[in-house]
Amino acid sequence: MRTQAATLAGAVSAALLALATACGTSSGGSGSTPTGAPSSVTTPAAVATVTATVTTTTRAPTATATAPASPAPSAPAVATPAADPAATVRGYYAAINAHDYPTAWALGGRNLDSDYAHFAAGFADTASDAVTVDGVHGGTVDIHLHAVHTDGSTADYAGSYTVSGGVIVRASVRQVGGSSPSAPAVAPGTGSFNPAVTQDTIQSTICVSGWTATVRPPASYTEPLKKAQLAASGRADQDPSHYEEDHIVPLELGGAPRDPANLRPVPQAAADRDDALENSLHADVCAGRTTLADAQQQILQAKAGEG
Repeated sequence: MRTQAATLAGAVSAALLALATACGTSSGGSGSTPTGAPSSVTTPAAVATVTATVTTTTRAPTATATAPASPAPSAPAVATPAADPAATVRGYYAAINAHDYPTAWALGGRNLDSDYAHFAAGFADTASDAVTVDGVHGGTVDIHLHAVHTDGSTADYAGSYTVSGGVIVRASVRQVGGSSPSAPAVAPGTGSFNPAVTQDTIQSTICVSGWTATVRPPASYTEPLKKAQLAASGRADQDPSHYEEDHIVPLELGGAPRDPANLRPVPQAAADRDDALENSLHADVCAGRTTLADAQQQILQAKAGEG
């Protein structure tokens, strides 16, 4: 189009020039004609006008063509959600129970032991591990663990795991109970405590509605224990339905959930009576009217003659 416009402009200019010349020649030497011809036909001005039009026409498409070249704003990157810390801990123990030690190693065993063979050998006498998540605080997972060994003995642990990026990076776990196969721990004890519950943590543990349900052991654990303790007690009434497997230090006051030393069968009437006192003490602790330690001592004294 630019070439055709330039050619047309040149043709128009040439035609006008030819016309002006012709008019000048036919004037017969009149003195006014040579002067008027250049004044009415100004060839350079006509060329300039056409050229300006062509230049304006060529710039507009250039501006239109370059506009889409501006980059559009990029969408923000979507972060990959971190793995659930509690799911990581459960997956770790699920792998151990399945004897899938490479997976357990990848989920954090490598941060708990420097040698894989030593790590795997440490579970050689473990028949099963039952982990209970007591709570999650950021990347810290509070747990209780009930381990059953191949010889029939058991061990109970409490503590916490720290999880980062879907991998266990640190552990702080200690044994809080257990039994040997020759002398199973079925006799009721004098009470024991949940190390995850302290005066500093009550607002994130026992004072949270529904928290005790997250640590309460299932009936599949407490019923066999109740029957064994009844048999060991020598009571005349051996009907398990007449008794409740009671936590001596209740869960709502920071009692150990699975430690046999904190569990014993009591007649249902006594258990109902204890519930009222436990609820009252729990309310006092969470309202700041008494300390956790004082409430624990009160319940231990109240239950000293039971069982």
